[in-house]
Amino acid sequence: MNLDPAHALDLTARLAAAAALLSNCEALAASGRMFAYPGVFHISGVQSMHWRRSPLLAVLGGRETQLLVLGLLGSLTGVLLGPWNPLGYLALLTALAVRLAMGQRRILGSDGAEQLTTLVLLSVALAGFPPFSAARTALAVGFIAAQLVLCYTTSGVSKLASPVWRGGGAVGDIIGTQTYGLHLAARALGRVPFGSPGLGWAVMLFEAAFAAALFGPPWVVLSALGAALLFHLGCAVVMGLNDFLWAFPATYPCVLVLSQWLR
Repeated sequence: MNLDPAHALDLTARLAAAAALLSNCEALAASGRMFAYPGVFHISGVQSMHWRRSPLLAVLGGRETQLLVLGLLGSLTGVLLGPWNPLGYLALLTALAVRLAMGQRRILGSDGAEQLTTLVLLSVALAGFPPFSAARTALAVGFIAAQLVLCYTTSGVSKLASPVWRGGGAVGDIIGTQTYGLHLAARALGRVPFGSPGLGWAVMLFEAAFAAALFGPPWVVLSALGAALLFHLGCAVVMGLNDFLWAFPATYPCVLVLSQWLR
């Protein structure tokens, strides 16, 4: 069964809004530590990181909680209504605006999942602007799918270029850290012969070859996306990268449409 681009973009927008919702909830939970003095994102320190004085930071300083609550409400409404509902579209625009503003406020705190979610919401905002346009919708779907392919491919190629990853110790080293690790998982992996090298090479080859799967039959595409979903689930459980579990799979409906176009 073929997936319609408009339906695919609707699913992607709702999942991206769920990623933004999770990000806002996590930021709200940690706002007391992050934004208050002497937190890492206190306004005095963040202001010095910008190359010139930002009027936006002056407005945002001290209003982080209100902004995050606004983003939370916008994201939740976007999840429930989607981009093709007028109120849902305005809610997604609100969620996007909050993410862009918080990007200035948390200048050193962004990660790949947040950047991907912002790109998806921006694409949805451009595609969903009334009146409906099938051409704009198709362009947005193609752009989002291409962005995911680029993310996986560059990640895989960069790992293959790294002697640490090729040497097989990278996975064990990462999950053995305090920030991105889990002691139980690191200990279990250490007991498996060639566990770290085997898992590392599986990740590298899968990411580098992901684009090739899109030219295959539907079961190959679905298998690749299923494997990628399990990868992000593992990263969420072991490394605490919760927003990655929503941000990257949010693009999968668009990837399905792209694979249909390529066959």
